[in-house]
Amino acid sequence: MRTDSSMMEPLLDAFADRTRSGDGRAADRAPMPFAHAVPVTVDEQATGPDAVHPLDPPLDLHDTLQARRSTLQYGKAPVRTDLVLRLLREVLSRDTADWALDDAMGPLEAFVFALRSEGRPAGVYRVTAEEASFIAPASAIGDPELMGVQREFADGAGIVTVCVNLDAADSWAGAHGFRLAAVRASMALYDFHLRCQSHRLAGTIFGGFIGAAVRNLIQSDGTTRHPLLSATYAHPVA
Repeated sequence: MRTDSSMMEPLLDAFADRTRSGDGRAADRAPMPFAHAVPVTVDEQATGPDAVHPLDPPLDLHDTLQARRSTLQYGKAPVRTDLVLRLLREVLSRDTADWALDDAMGPLEAFVFALRSEGRPAGVYRVTAEEASFIAPASAIGDPELMGVQREFADGAGIVTVCVNLDAADSWAGAHGFRLAAVRASMALYDFHLRCQSHRLAGTIFGGFIGAAVRNLIQSDGTTRHPLLSATYAHPVA
């Protein structure tokens, strides 16, 4: 392991610099909309006594961490997509409230590639702090193995990726804006991951999402909407 940190110093200095690298006109641009998106009303009672498939109460943080296990294998049962959508919307709402930076650098978005879905059609869902929508059927995804560097990610019941507006982040604070975008995306994704674990699901956080495989599907132009971090979710192997 290297002990000489001098090679990292220019990078760290750049993160402290708020000089814009672009034209600073992010307010004049916006992520591409989804003209054919179908709004989804997420079942808020998904874990309550009135749920169609009530779940056991979620574990607290201590028990969640105690129960976590590393695995490269996932169970083949479908996962209830309403639970995934609800957890993501709650996570993104917390991000909006905690950071209070949506106006400055744009809100986070999440996209769910529901490969094995219970309760809703398999396919692609978009989630924000305010809403969820269905944007494409499973047939539009193609080969799930093309979405990740490691093929086992495609064996999950689904993949979630968190997207940020790099254009807005750069216009707001240059490299520092990118750093905060990365921190926000990481915190939100880990929040989602741990809450999945608390509901006795398995999953893996990974940075090897191949955004080019779904560029047109999620209208990702690499600037106003860019995937930064991803996670699988699934039932554990029985």
